[in-house]
Amino acid sequence: MQRKLGKVGLPYVSYRTFRNFLELLSEGIPARIDRSVWGQRYSGTSGQQLMTALKNLDLINEEGTPVRALEELVASVGSERRNHLRIILKDKYKPIFEVDLKRATRSQFNEAFRSFGINEGVLSKCQLFFIQACQDAGIELSAYILARRHGLSNGKRPEKVAPPKQSNSPRPEELGISETVISKILEKYPDFDPSWEPQVQKAWMDGMVNLYEGLKKEDKK
Repeated sequence: MQRKLGKVGLPYVSYRTFRNFLELLSEGIPARIDRSVWGQRYSGTSGQQLMTALKNLDLINEEGTPVRALEELVASVGSERRNHLRIILKDKYKPIFEVDLKRATRSQFNEAFRSFGINEGVLSKCQLFFIQACQDAGIELSAYILARRHGLSNGKRPEKVAPPKQSNSPRPEELGISETVISKILEKYPDFDPSWEPQVQKAWMDGMVNLYEGLKKEDKK
């Protein structure tokens, strides 16, 4: 039975905004993070969402004062940063990590997120932040999670689509047709490699975001 946690805040800012802000802080972490720090770079909405994310991840306190976890995350690079990010995610998203994320279906993923009691209006944004953060941290996710917001761009059902090849995957009749199609697409998409150069990682993430945003209509049906 899925346990309910009550309403818990989760980050829903663009992960790109969050990551770029970490790079900004690498130039020097202020005594307090407020509008004077991010106001020239982000809009009011993005800035407020960023502040909410930092608070929800326990990286700053209610007054905006950075805590040690943020300082360690900003100061680290490469595998060390991935390790710090992994620790932060596993602490904040404990119910999500109780699911086998390497094999989880879209329904399991949604159920785990809904246990936080978050607003349905930001559910997809919360999930997308988590997915991209996991990819940045080198945490493996199933093809069904990665495909959760994908759909058919033209609304047509393809003919004779083969099911995913993995032996532990659900049968095609247990899947929505869009999940089957996208699973096949993702088989051809290279797995994220945290050892890539930063520009290659950015290109990979941009491509995945474009897929999510360009094909998300089917998920709303």
